[in-house]
Amino acid sequence: MQRRAMLGAMGAAGLAAGGMARPAGAAPETSLSLEFAYEAIVTLGAGTPVGKTPYGTRNRIPITGGTFEGPRIRGVVLAGGMDWQLERPDRMLDIYADYMMQAEDGTLIHVINKGLISHDPARRYVRTVPWFEVPEGPHAWLNQSVFTGTIGAPPEGKGPAVRITVHRIL
Repeated sequence: MQRRAMLGAMGAAGLAAGGMARPAGAAPETSLSLEFAYEAIVTLGAGTPVGKTPYGTRNRIPITGGTFEGPRIRGVVLAGGMDWQLERPDRMLDIYADYMMQAEDGTLIHVINKGLISHDPARRYVRTVPWFEVPEGPHAWLNQSVFTGTIGAPPEGKGPAVRITVHRIL
């Protein structure tokens, strides 16, 4: 059996075993719903310009702390993370943030948040895809879904920070 056919058969078997197979003739799901997960205010240190690279201009920004809160979870953003930014020639900013949060119950949550921000005023675009690694337990639901988010200005008086709003894609 060719590799492609074998992988296709394995995928179909996995979907059928998981109850995900569509009945014959059923239309594919074409819409997504969002559920608010949390909002974080993430504080930032001074950026360090890395310089121009073959891919664009690189900058690194330390994550110094913060808080987060949602209907199912709340806690603090731990200092020590980093936001790596790449200003691309097409006026898009690639972001890659890697940091830890700690829920009120002490659970540590590893966050990798990748995204794109447009610096073109004619095309406003700010979207991220946070990915979580959480130990088994009450917050394991973060491991079991795909999330999307936005980044915006922090509330008045929060200093150098960003507001990150995260939604779970249902």
